[in-house]
Amino acid sequence: MSLFRACILLSLAALAACSGSNSTAPAPGATKSGPLAGKVADIVDDTNDLALGKGWYLYETFAGQTFRWVDNNAQIVVKNPRSNVKDIALELEAGPSLGTKKFTLQIVENGKTVGSLPVAGHQWVVAKVPVRPGSPATFTLHVNGGGKKTSDPRILNFRVFTIADADIVDPGSGIALGGNWDIVERYAGQTFRWVDNDAAFTVTSNASKQQKVHIVTLPGPGMGGHQLAIAVRNAAGTTVATINPDKKGNATFSIPVKPGANSFSLHVTGGGKKTASDPRTLNFRVFSLTPG
Repeated sequence: MSLFRACILLSLAALAACSGSNSTAPAPGATKSGPLAGKVADIVDDTNDLALGKGWYLYETFAGQTFRWVDNNAQIVVKNPRSNVKDIALELEAGPSLGTKKFTLQIVENGKTVGSLPVAGHQWVVAKVPVRPGSPATFTLHVNGGGKKTSDPRILNFRVFTIADADIVDPGSGIALGGNWDIVERYAGQTFRWVDNDAAFTVTSNASKQQKVHIVTLPGPGMGGHQLAIAVRNAAGTTVATINPDKKGNATFSIPVKPGANSFSLHVTGGGKKTASDPRTLNFRVFSLTPG
């Protein structure tokens, strides 16, 4: 090992110690199947609605963690909003250049602060950002202060481990979750909820019409390797649509709605196969449910 490489490794170790990070399980760069198949690892799954803009340092892996450091004013792009508000979940922590573990993260759009989030240590926060359906929006992550020099030539004010949707539905989209959904989970840059069966949701409408809904869903081990076909049932239990997702989990279906809240559920036939590693029945998982 060259003297230069040894010095670089020692510097990285010192930075990790200064940042005070907690040890967490590493997020794998790409899944073996599904929306991230074959994708280069990063802190955001940009095959979905979120992507990185300017102001980020290179993607890094160190001590079992994956992240990007930020000096200041790193950008997040919401590519195709489908509602008036986008909830963005951020996993982050302060860096050695900030000189404190507690800070306020400002969310800025076009020079205007649209959100302020307190951060203390390594934690998750949710940023509620205003958007317009169909219009891409760029938001900037900003901190006041910081800028301290360290053994690294960069300014390391904070680092971000994950950027993801806060849930599988967006607030204000007209779609809301009901019963029979498992907890929201985030893994490998993706956000999803597992389903045993009969996951309920409502669609609120202003008129009687056929409402298109887009879903991203993949089968789980509970299906035993069988192809996923989901029946969409109305409140009376009648099947009003059938979901046959493609290999990446995408499907669009149409359902009849009336003015007000309309109740539906997602039902699969078969499934129920148990796994040794999880006590739940994991028939399928849903990554997003949005107006079509």
